[in-house]
Amino acid sequence: MWARQVVDAERRDDVLALGAEAVFDYRSEDFEKGVRDATGGAGVDVVVDFVGGDYLPRNLRSLAPGGRLVQVGLLGGQDSTTIPLALLLHNHLRLIGTVMKSRTADEKRAMVRRFAEGALPLFADGRLTPLVGRVYPLTQAAEAHRAMEEGGGFGKVVLKVAE
Repeated sequence: MWARQVVDAERRDDVLALGAEAVFDYRSEDFEKGVRDATGGAGVDVVVDFVGGDYLPRNLRSLAPGGRLVQVGLLGGQDSTTIPLALLLHNHLRLIGTVMKSRTADEKRAMVRRFAEGALPLFADGRLTPLVGRVYPLTQAAEAHRAMEEGGGFGKVVLKVAE
């Protein structure tokens, strides 16, 4: 099952159009219940979380046995929470933490190399397509940056360099 938690209700249709089977507004809906209902109680295999904090226990409870939670960031500003260890152990869950800023320059170069070798060919031959929200000419870089800071867009903000 491919599911996504989103903030804005208006993004729900956009995410469903990308192929998600279920979408939850984590600020106004009980996404744990939504995941249970959508999976017939089985849970999901992977959760990728950028928020952290109090979402960690809820995300763990949303996983299927043997599932993985990848904690990528702490956008919620909360760097500690209670981890339900009995659930983690009993369900053989894996909690994986990662951030780019603590990696060495060599690790970052290796990651870029793996991306270039593994993912870029998929973009080149059309098997993957980037989700572009808005394109700005390079001369409007400041406006593009403001749009990113405001948020609310769907897709990446791209700067186009004149040919």
